[in-house]
Amino acid sequence: MNSHALIPLIATIAYIPILVILLANRPWDRKQKFAFLFLIPAILWSLTDTFFRSDFFMPDKLFLVKVVLCLAIWMGVQGHYSLRSFYSSQRLKIPFAYILLVSCIVLAALGYIPRGIDATTGGIAVEYSNWLILIVFVLFTVIARDIHLLSRKLRVLANPLERNQIFYLLLGVATLAIFDLTSFAPGGGEYPIGHLGNLITAVILTYAVIAHRLLDVRVVFRRGLIWLTVCVIGAWAYVGLFFLAQRLIGFDINRSAIIAGSSIAILVAVFFYWLIGALGRRMEQSLVGKRYGHRRQLFDFTRKIYDVSTLEEFGNKLMPLLSESVGCQRACLFLPQDGKGDFAVRFNYPLREDNPMRGLKLRADSPIITWLRQKGKTLTDRELATLPQFQSMWQDEKKQIQSANVEMFFPLTNRGELVAILAIGNKQNNKLYTVEDIDLMKSVAARVASGLEKEYSHERILEQDEELTLVNRLTAIITSNMNIQDIFESFVKELKIVISVNYAAIALIEEGQLYDVALSGEVPPVRQAGERIPLEGTTTEWVSKVRKTLYEADLTEQRMFWTAEHYIKEGIRSIVHLPLITKDKGIGSLIIGSYQPDAYSKEEIRLLEHLASQIAIPVKNSQLYLKAEQRSRIDELTGLFNRRYFEEQLEDDLARCSRYGGMFSLFMLDLDNFKAYNDIYGHPSGDKLLNEIGMIIRNSIRSADKSFRYGGDEFIVVLPETKDEDACVVAERTRERIAAVMEAKQAGVACSIGLASYPTDGVLLDELVTAADTALYHAKETGGNRIYRASQIFSEPVGKAGANARHTGLGVVYALASAVDTRNPYIYGHSRKVNAYAVALAEALSLPPETVSRISTAALLHDVGKIGIPDELLNKSGALSDADWYQIKLHPRLGANIVGNVPSLVPCLGGILYHHERWDGNGYPEGLKGESIPLEARILALADAFDAMTSARPYHHTFSREEALEELRRGAGTQFDPKLAEVFINIIKAGLPASVT
Repeated sequence: MNSHALIPLIATIAYIPILVILLANRPWDRKQKFAFLFLIPAILWSLTDTFFRSDFFMPDKLFLVKVVLCLAIWMGVQGHYSLRSFYSSQRLKIPFAYILLVSCIVLAALGYIPRGIDATTGGIAVEYSNWLILIVFVLFTVIARDIHLLSRKLRVLANPLERNQIFYLLLGVATLAIFDLTSFAPGGGEYPIGHLGNLITAVILTYAVIAHRLLDVRVVFRRGLIWLTVCVIGAWAYVGLFFLAQRLIGFDINRSAIIAGSSIAILVAVFFYWLIGALGRRMEQSLVGKRYGHRRQLFDFTRKIYDVSTLEEFGNKLMPLLSESVGCQRACLFLPQDGKGDFAVRFNYPLREDNPMRGLKLRADSPIITWLRQKGKTLTDRELATLPQFQSMWQDEKKQIQSANVEMFFPLTNRGELVAILAIGNKQNNKLYTVEDIDLMKSVAARVASGLEKEYSHERILEQDEELTLVNRLTAIITSNMNIQDIFESFVKELKIVISVNYAAIALIEEGQLYDVALSGEVPPVRQAGERIPLEGTTTEWVSKVRKTLYEADLTEQRMFWTAEHYIKEGIRSIVHLPLITKDKGIGSLIIGSYQPDAYSKEEIRLLEHLASQIAIPVKNSQLYLKAEQRSRIDELTGLFNRRYFEEQLEDDLARCSRYGGMFSLFMLDLDNFKAYNDIYGHPSGDKLLNEIGMIIRNSIRSADKSFRYGGDEFIVVLPETKDEDACVVAERTRERIAAVMEAKQAGVACSIGLASYPTDGVLLDELVTAADTALYHAKETGGNRIYRASQIFSEPVGKAGANARHTGLGVVYALASAVDTRNPYIYGHSRKVNAYAVALAEALSLPPETVSRISTAALLHDVGKIGIPDELLNKSGALSDADWYQIKLHPRLGANIVGNVPSLVPCLGGILYHHERWDGNGYPEGLKGESIPLEARILALADAFDAMTSARPYHHTFSREEALEELRRGAGTQFDPKLAEVFINIIKAGLPASVT
C-alpha cells in the first residue's frame, strides 16, 4: 500500500466511532437519520478511494474512479439533506438533489465521467470532464445556500445545545467543501486532498459528539463497544474464510470475486441481525404479554432522558411507564426537600386523591435514608421489618409506609450521592415480583439517576432565580419610599402573586414598646398604625429574642400569644411571624396571615425568611429617616410643627382643594403682653411659657387639626374641611383655655386670634396668611384677648376702617382703578357698570351683606391690573398675537399683587385674581374649574362679560341686550357657572339693575 492510499484509509477508520455511537442511539429522530445517510457514503467514498490509490486492482482503476466520483456526489447530496434538516422541518416531497446523483451515475456508465486517467510513478491523475464540473458546481451552490441559511439561524438561536450542533456541523461541512474544491485544482486529483478534509470533518464531528454530548456516548460503552467487537471479529472471520475458500476451491481473487463475496456476506449479516431482533422481540412479547408495549416505551424514554425539558415532564412520564412495565399497583418517587436532608414524595402513580403514597415523607435522620445512602442497594419490606437498625424509626413514619404497602425502596444514586428514592407498592393481583421485574427497576433507577439529578438541579436553580428576582423586586419596593406605609400595599400585592396573604404588617420595637409602621389586609388590624402597646408578652418580643420564625399553622388548634384571639375572631387561621434583625439585634417582625389553615409550606416560609432578612435594614433606615425628617418639621421648644412645615402643608392643602374642591380654615394666634412677661421674668421663663402654650393649643384642637409655631409668640392652626363659623368655635375654645391657665398663673398674658377661610378670604398662601394677619391686627387693635374674622373687615363702617393705619393705601388703589377707566374711551365707566351688575346678582342670591360689600369692592377694582398694560395694546383694533395675549393675561395677577398690599382689601383678592377663569377649566391665570373658582370671581365673570358685549369695543361690534343674553346662555356650563348665569339672565330681563345707563 502506497502513501496516497493511507489518508483515505485513516479517514475511513475515523468515521467508525461516530457511526457506532449513532447506531447505539436508536431509534433516531429526523436529523439523526439524515446524519446516518451522510456517514454511509462518506465512509464508502474514502474506503473505495483507498483501493483506487493502492497497488491492488490495477486493471480496474477506471471502474474504481467512477465509483469514487459517484460516491462523492452521493455524499454531497446527503450532506445537503442533512444540513437542510437543521433549518427546515418540512418533509421532502420530491428529493430534487438526487437528480445530480442519478445524472452522475448515468454519465459514468456511458463513459462521459471521467474522460480518462493517467497512471504514473507519482500517482494516478484523473482527467475530469466538463459534465462532472457542472454537476459539482450545482451541488456546491446548493450546499452554499444551506450554509447561508444555517448561519442566519445560528445568530438567533437561544438554545446552547442547538447552537453547538449547528456550529460544529458548519465547521465540518466548510472544511470538507474547501478540501474537496481543492481537488479540482490543476494537479489536485493526484493527491488525496479531499480525503484529508474528510478526515478532519470526522474528527470535528466525533469531538462534538463526545465533548458536547450531542449524542449519548455512555450508551456506546454499554452496547456500542460490544457491537464494534462483533463487527471486527466478523470482518476478520470473513476475510479468513474468503482466503480459506480460495485455497480449497482454487478460484482467483479478483474484483468480481471480492464484490460477490462481500455482497453475500453483507446480506447474510443483515438477515441474521434482522432475524435475531425479530425473534427476540417476538419472544419477549409472548413472555411479558400486555406489558411489552410499556417496556418498549420505558426503554425508549431512558434512552432519551436528556431530551426531557422539565422535571415535571420527567416524573410524569417515568412513573406511569415504570409502574405499568412491572405491574405494580402504586409507586412513588421521593426527591430532596428544603435542602435539610428530608425526602418527600414528588411524583406518584396512580394520580388519585386516595393514593396513600401521596403524603409520604422520610426525615433526614430516617434509617431508610441512611441504609440507601450507605448500602446503595434495594431495601425490601422484609428487611425493614426484621433488621435491628430499623427498629428506631419514627412510629408515624413506619405507619405511613405500612399503610401505603411499600414493598421495596430503590436508591437512585449518581457519583455516589443519593439523588432520589423510588418506592414500589405491592404487585397487581397480589402476585410476587419476578427477578426480571426487580432487575428492570434496578436498571431503570441506574439509567435515570443522572438525568433526574440534572433536571432537579435545573429546577432548583430556576426556583432560586425566581425567588431572588421576587425578593429583589419586593426589596426595591420597600426601598422606593422612606414612608413604608405609602408603598406597603404595593409590596403586599406583589407578594400575593406567590403566596396567600390576607393580613400583613411590619411591627417595630422602640423603648420597650411595639408599634406598627405598615398595615395591609382584609381584616381590621389589631391596632392602628403608629399606636403603641407594651412589648412584653407579644409575639414580636419572642421572635426578636430567639431570632427564629414562629409559624402557627392553625390558630384554632394551637396559639401562644394573646393577639391570636383577635386573628381568630377575624377569620385568620395561619400566621407567620418573622424576625427583622439588623446588626445582630432584633428590631421588630414581619407578620403574614391567611384565612386558610396550614397555608404556608416550608419553601414559602423559607422565601419569607429570605425576604425578612433583606428588608430589615431598609425598614430600619426608613424609620431613622422619618425620625430625622420629623425632627426637621418640629419646633423643639413647643413640640408643635414649625413654620417651614406649615408652608409645605398649606401648599399641599391649597393644591388639593383647588383640584378637587373643598374648604379649610386657619387661625393665627399671637400672645398679648408676652414681651412684658419676658422682660419681667426672663427668657427661660418665657420659653417655659411658650412650651405650655403649645401644649394647651395641642390639647384644645381636634385630632384632624394641625398646629404650628409660626415665629416668636405667634402660632397658626389649620383646620381641614372646616367653615369659618366652626373654626371660630375651636379658636374660641383655645383662647378661653389659654386665658384660664394664664389667669391661674397670674402671668398677665392672654392671646388674640385672627381667622381666615379658603376660598372665601383667599386662594393663595400669601392671601390667606395676610387675611388672618389682618384679622389678628384688628383683634389686637380692638383690645386683644378676642377673635376677629377676616370676613368681618368689610362689614365695618367706612369711618372705622379709615381710622385703621393699614388702610392708608386704599385711596391709591382706587385712584389707579379710575386711571385705568380713563385711559381708554371705550371702557370708560366699565368698572362702575360691572359693580352694578355684580351687586345686583349678589343681592339676588341673598348673600350676606359683608359678602355683597366685598363683591362690590372687587368689581370696582377687578381691572386695576391693566395699569401695567401699554395703551396701544388696550386700544388695538386688530387681532391679538400670542405675545399680546400673554400680556393681557397678566393683568389679573398684577391686579391681585397691587390690591394685596392693602390689608383691608385682601378679602377681595379671589374675585380680582380669578374673574377670567372658566367653568370648564380653560380660563386663566390658574385654569381653575367649576366650584373651585371663588364665588366672587364667578359673579364678576358674568358681569364683566355682559358689559363688554353690550359696550362699544374696537375689536367687536356692539351686542344688543338680547344678543348678549343669548351668548350668556350658550356659555352657561362652559364659560360661566350655569346656575349663576340663569339668575343673571332673569335679572337683566326683569330690567335690573336700574342704575346702569
